[in-house]
Amino acid sequence: MTDEPEVRADVVQAVFEAIYTMDLVKVSRLAELAQTGITPGERRQADELLLAAMIASQDYRDRRAEAWDVLISRQWSSPPTWEQLFDDFTPERAARLGELYDVLPDGARLEYDKRYGRPQDG
Repeated sequence: MTDEPEVRADVVQAVFEAIYTMDLVKVSRLAELAQTGITPGERRQADELLLAAMIASQDYRDRRAEAWDVLISRQWSSPPTWEQLFDDFTPERAARLGELYDVLPDGARLEYDKRYGRPQDG
Protein backbone atom coordinates (compact mmCIF):
# COMPACT_ATOMS: atom_id res chain seq x y z
CA MET A 1 0.00 0.00 0.00
CA THR A 2 1.32 3.49 -0.82
CA ASP A 3 1.25 6.60 1.30
CA GLU A 4 0.31 8.77 -1.66
CA PRO A 5 -2.97 10.61 -1.07
CA GLU A 6 -6.04 9.92 -3.18
CA VAL A 7 -6.15 11.84 -6.46
CA ARG A 8 -8.86 14.51 -6.46
CA ALA A 9 -10.51 14.73 -9.88
CA ASP A 10 -11.50 18.37 -9.39
CA VAL A 11 -7.88 19.31 -8.68
CA VAL A 12 -6.65 17.39 -11.73
CA GLN A 13 -9.24 19.16 -13.89
CA ALA A 14 -8.34 22.58 -12.44
CA VAL A 15 -4.62 22.05 -13.07
CA PHE A 16 -5.27 20.82 -16.61
CA GLU A 17 -7.63 23.70 -17.47
CA ALA A 18 -5.33 26.35 -16.04
CA ILE A 19 -2.36 25.13 -18.06
CA TYR A 20 -4.30 24.31 -21.23
CA THR A 21 -6.37 27.49 -21.46
CA MET A 22 -4.06 29.94 -19.66
CA ASP A 23 -7.27 31.64 -18.53
CA LEU A 24 -6.34 34.12 -15.78
CA VAL A 25 -9.27 33.10 -13.59
CA LYS A 26 -8.29 29.45 -13.84
CA VAL A 27 -4.62 30.22 -13.26
CA SER A 28 -5.52 32.17 -10.09
CA ARG A 29 -7.60 29.17 -8.95
CA LEU A 30 -4.54 27.02 -9.57
CA ALA A 31 -2.48 29.32 -7.33
CA GLU A 32 -5.05 28.82 -4.57
CA LEU A 33 -4.89 25.05 -5.02
CA ALA A 34 -1.09 25.13 -4.93
CA GLN A 35 -1.25 26.67 -1.45
CA THR A 36 -3.34 23.78 -0.17
CA GLY A 37 -1.20 21.27 -2.01
CA ILE A 38 -1.35 19.56 -5.38
CA THR A 39 -0.10 16.02 -5.06
CA PRO A 40 2.41 14.51 -7.48
CA GLY A 41 -0.31 12.08 -8.61
CA GLU A 42 -2.69 14.94 -9.38
CA ARG A 43 -0.02 16.80 -11.30
CA ARG A 44 0.93 13.62 -13.21
CA GLN A 45 -2.70 13.01 -14.24
CA ALA A 46 -3.11 16.66 -15.28
CA ASP A 47 0.06 16.36 -17.38
CA GLU A 48 -1.33 13.22 -19.04
CA LEU A 49 -4.57 15.06 -19.86
CA LEU A 50 -2.58 17.95 -21.28
CA LEU A 51 -0.54 15.64 -23.49
CA ALA A 52 -3.68 13.88 -24.73
CA ALA A 53 -5.32 17.23 -25.52
CA MET A 54 -2.26 18.44 -27.40
CA ILE A 55 -2.09 15.25 -29.46
CA ALA A 56 -5.82 15.47 -30.25
CA SER A 57 -5.47 19.13 -31.19
CA GLN A 58 -2.59 18.38 -33.58
CA ASP A 59 -4.55 15.54 -35.15
CA TYR A 60 -7.52 17.88 -35.63
CA ARG A 61 -5.31 20.53 -37.30
CA ASP A 62 -3.74 17.90 -39.58
CA ARG A 63 -7.15 16.54 -40.59
CA ARG A 64 -8.52 20.06 -41.11
CA ALA A 65 -5.57 20.94 -43.36
CA GLU A 66 -6.12 17.76 -45.36
CA ALA A 67 -9.82 18.56 -45.72
CA TRP A 68 -8.93 21.95 -47.22
CA ASP A 69 -6.45 20.26 -49.57
CA VAL A 70 -9.22 17.96 -50.78
CA LEU A 71 -11.73 20.80 -51.04
CA ILE A 72 -9.48 23.13 -53.01
CA SER A 73 -7.44 21.05 -55.40
CA ARG A 74 -6.87 23.74 -58.00
CA GLN A 75 -6.62 27.50 -58.34
CA TRP A 76 -9.72 29.52 -59.03
CA SER A 77 -9.93 32.91 -60.73
CA SER A 78 -12.45 34.02 -58.10
CA PRO A 79 -13.56 32.46 -54.81
CA PRO A 80 -15.71 29.41 -55.65
CA THR A 81 -18.98 28.52 -54.00
CA TRP A 82 -19.31 25.26 -52.10
CA GLU A 83 -21.38 23.98 -55.00
CA GLN A 84 -18.62 24.79 -57.50
CA LEU A 85 -16.02 23.06 -55.33
CA PHE A 86 -18.13 19.93 -55.08
CA ASP A 87 -18.80 19.92 -58.84
CA ASP A 88 -15.06 19.23 -59.33
CA PHE A 89 -14.93 16.18 -57.07
CA THR A 90 -13.94 12.73 -58.23
CA PRO A 91 -15.58 9.83 -56.38
CA GLU A 92 -12.31 9.30 -54.51
CA ARG A 93 -12.17 12.89 -53.29
CA ALA A 94 -15.82 12.77 -52.22
CA ALA A 95 -15.13 9.54 -50.31
CA ARG A 96 -12.13 11.10 -48.57
CA LEU A 97 -14.23 14.11 -47.57
CA GLY A 98 -16.70 11.70 -46.02
CA GLU A 99 -13.83 10.36 -43.89
CA LEU A 100 -12.90 13.94 -42.93
CA TYR A 101 -16.50 15.01 -42.34
CA ASP A 102 -15.97 15.89 -38.67
CA VAL A 103 -13.43 18.61 -39.55
CA LEU A 104 -15.21 20.11 -42.57
CA PRO A 105 -16.34 23.73 -42.44
CA ASP A 106 -20.10 24.11 -41.96
CA GLY A 107 -20.73 25.13 -45.59
CA ALA A 108 -18.88 22.08 -46.88
CA ARG A 109 -20.85 19.83 -44.53
CA LEU A 110 -24.13 21.23 -45.81
CA GLU A 111 -23.11 20.69 -49.43
CA TYR A 112 -21.78 17.21 -48.64
CA ASP A 113 -25.06 16.31 -46.91
CA LYS A 114 -27.05 17.61 -49.87
CA ARG A 115 -25.08 15.57 -52.39
CA TYR A 116 -24.09 12.41 -50.56
CA GLY A 117 -26.03 12.35 -47.30
CA ARG A 118 -24.47 12.55 -43.88
CA PRO A 119 -21.88 9.80 -43.24
CA GLN A 120 -23.05 7.18 -40.74
CA ASP A 121 -20.28 7.95 -38.25
CA GLY A 122 -20.03 11.70 -39.03
